[in-house]
Amino acid sequence: MKEDRLRIISVTGAHSSVGKTTLCSILLNNLKDFGAIKCTKSDLYSSVTNDPGIINETDKDTAVMSASGAARVVWVQSTYDDLERTLGMALEQMQGLKGIIVEGNSPSDFLKPDLRIFIADPAYAIKPTAVRFMQEADLVVINSGIISEDVHEECHNPPKGIPVFMIDLMKQTGDIDNFLTHIQKYMMRD
Repeated sequence: MKEDRLRIISVTGAHSSVGKTTLCSILLNNLKDFGAIKCTKSDLYSSVTNDPGIINETDKDTAVMSASGAARVVWVQSTYDDLERTLGMALEQMQGLKGIIVEGNSPSDFLKPDLRIFIADPAYAIKPTAVRFMQEADLVVINSGIISEDVHEECHNPPKGIPVFMIDLMKQTGDIDNFLTHIQKYMMRD
């Protein structure tokens, strides 16, 4: 792996509360010297912060990322129109790390990630705006801990040829070891 190039992992999902932060936490626990960028959509303003007092506030996704071993955590709150600029500011703060994990669907429009991960929940339909993120994914994680009788078939039909991992994200069981092995191999590629 080239040491001078910042590796980017994009974590996108089918809808809110699908498990993106939990998956980021699992990745950060297993990828050393990686930072994290949490992106939150805002309709009114844009901001970029790495202030530990804000990042580590109880019950915030950024606090979960920090506690999971992120070398640095930056929280981007941004309008879509300003997202490219605010992401650029956040990326500047990640220089010197091996890589970063970027959580959120919209940042994928402005980044060229090395790895795109899409998370689906078989109990819920994929929101229309997220369908293309599954189509662009390099791998899919099905959050199998929340499977109910009402399984949406679209979650089990990702693009042909890409790996699919069934993981109970809360219990961290299922295909988690195979998933982490795959991630490690993927990150070693040039």
